[in-house]
Amino acid sequence: MTFTAPKHSPVDVITWMSLHGGTTRIYADGEITATSAIELQQFVRANHIESGMVLFNSPGGSLMGGVSLGNTIRKLGFDSGIATYASVEMVASGICASACAYAFAGGRGRYYSGGNTKLGIHQFYSQGSDIGNGTSQEVSGLLVAYLQRMGVDALAFAASASVQPNDILWLSAAEASRLHFANNGMQSTTAELKQAQGLTYLRVEQKYTGYSARFIFNCARGGGLMMMGGIVTDPRDAKQKYDWATQSFFTFDGQTIQTKRKGSASDGLSPSDSTIWVMRVLAPAEVQKLLTSKTITTWVAADGAVGATGAADISGVRDKIRDFVNNCSYNPHAGN
Repeated sequence: MTFTAPKHSPVDVITWMSLHGGTTRIYADGEITATSAIELQQFVRANHIESGMVLFNSPGGSLMGGVSLGNTIRKLGFDSGIATYASVEMVASGICASACAYAFAGGRGRYYSGGNTKLGIHQFYSQGSDIGNGTSQEVSGLLVAYLQRMGVDALAFAASASVQPNDILWLSAAEASRLHFANNGMQSTTAELKQAQGLTYLRVEQKYTGYSARFIFNCARGGGLMMMGGIVTDPRDAKQKYDWATQSFFTFDGQTIQTKRKGSASDGLSPSDSTIWVMRVLAPAEVQKLLTSKTITTWVAADGAVGATGAADISGVRDKIRDFVNNCSYNPHAGN
């Protein structure tokens, strides 16, 4: 397997930076061998790469080499995807099959959208001295444990075991997501009740590989709802976003909620440690829109520029938000 980190066209770089920041794209092409993990480590050191995404185009190769490569990618804290490089641009085309799928599973963020890219799994088998005779049960246990450690559903191994060694089960993007083979850089949204200074609030959060989208809900005076949306990165980034911003707002399923200019009275925009916060008290109609939305997003934007966003899919925690809102309505001490 060969590893490269070539230069890209300016337009391609701008598009990439808007989604992945300073993450270096490492193209991993060809057959995986027993030494691929070591070769990746050497490549990363030689090129002084601190944050990377390994983009595969590989038919597979050594099974244990794939597992070792996946372990190395996770140890480095890198992401994974499937793509090729052509004409100074990243092209959404390529395959990652067999042993490559296990290497792909090592990414913290595992990006896969189907289309002209393919992610394939099948039943493992001995290739040369890669797996010795009589060890299939041990290898099965190792692979299941590895996938679970990487956050992939063990059902993925069961699915692969149902496919003959000479056949490939190509996963759709939906199937890969359902098996947690792909997470496209985000984890499931969580919702937890918390307490601070005797007050109970609801914290909703969706973590991505490079940041977190955090939302805080408090009961406001008179049974209303106060909402804070935070983009959690690091102190330097939070301050830069604040200095750069000229306005802030929320969107609920694309509907803009309460745009305010920075510097206006009660603009609701502030940096705090590693987070830049946007705060609003929601009107009843806005609360109803919140409770019927699938995605809520915090926006910190500058005039004429793309905004910084923190989005959370709340479809799985909407009942918890609704319960909290209902409790606010009956809380006579809300906001006191």
